[in-house]
Amino acid sequence: MKYPPFCPHSDCHNYQSTTGTWYVKNGTYQSFRTGKVQRYKCLACGAGFSTETFSIDYYAKKKVSYKIITEHLVTCSGIRDLSRILKVSCGTITNRIARLARQSMAVSANLCSSIKLAEDLVADGFESFVKSQYMPNNINILTGKDSQFWFVSDYAHLSRKGRMTKYQKKHNEDIKKTLNVNRVTIYKSFQNIVRTALDLQSGSGKEMVKLYTDEHPQYKRVMELTSDYEKKVLKQVCINSKKVRNLSNPLFSVNYIDREIRKDNSDHVRETVQFARNTANCMDRLAVYRMYHNFIKPYRINKTSYFGETHGSRAGISKEIIRKELKTMYTRRRFLHKHWMLNIADRKLWCRVISTPFSRFADYLPGYALA
Repeated sequence: MKYPPFCPHSDCHNYQSTTGTWYVKNGTYQSFRTGKVQRYKCLACGAGFSTETFSIDYYAKKKVSYKIITEHLVTCSGIRDLSRILKVSCGTITNRIARLARQSMAVSANLCSSIKLAEDLVADGFESFVKSQYMPNNINILTGKDSQFWFVSDYAHLSRKGRMTKYQKKHNEDIKKTLNVNRVTIYKSFQNIVRTALDLQSGSGKEMVKLYTDEHPQYKRVMELTSDYEKKVLKQVCINSKKVRNLSNPLFSVNYIDREIRKDNSDHVRETVQFARNTANCMDRLAVYRMYHNFIKPYRINKTSYFGETHGSRAGISKEIIRKELKTMYTRRRFLHKHWMLNIADRKLWCRVISTPFSRFADYLPGYALA
């Protein structure tokens, strides 16, 4: 970085835009990780900062390859696998994944803001669990019907269902009585999905967008309680979930993503021993995978596809814009207040307000993450 792009303090007017000479050099300091680091001082607010303030590794004591972490996260590697490969602790890997997730959410928000929706949408729930199979969850996913572009994923708690022994039933009832978590229901989660779908429709220029879902009663309930205008511009089309899951199924795009998550993310492989222990960490890894799926993974791998087409470019985002945004993803730190276009689900995840069942303490959020 040759010069600071803006003042990193959100209260300063130089945070949003800078004109003229707004800073001065203010000495240097020696860093064990990066060597000599230049300090700066903002002439407007008087706050000090350095080149490290704009680095993804701000406050980190050891340099770790984010590219290697991404490559292994999307190929079903676990936290201990990565700690052995990179020769660092599991805590360091979790910290870097959280940083990478914030980068991924910011990159996704920036690139999605340039989409002019030209297709219908598909939404469905992806079921998994965190900490114990007595505490399942539902992750609602919104995708493009034709491009298979993954717009958003929103977390909801569930109660255990299905066949259980007498002991399991009793244990499940005891858990329900003592569960110390602010439960997010499928109804509330799907409301956020619908809100995102309405935002996409309003920016598309289309008079009406179809939203394909299965026949889940909570989905129908949410759509029934929307306003007459919202029902007019966003039309729900219900598809039987027992229908064959092939290309002719209108729900194919979300079923495809469901399959890819089961295959590529160690938290969600069937009967896995690498299940998630923390809700926010689980969603962090899913945020990284969403970025990879949309902007790095090829749209199709066959003879007819041409090199460089991703789900993002298929959805209408310029390849040049994607390349430019990804170029600094592993180096340039993203700031929360700079990315006002983050959807509700991503903003909750960024601020770590998604609770883990039976967790005694709130998730730690470093102060610099709120800048």
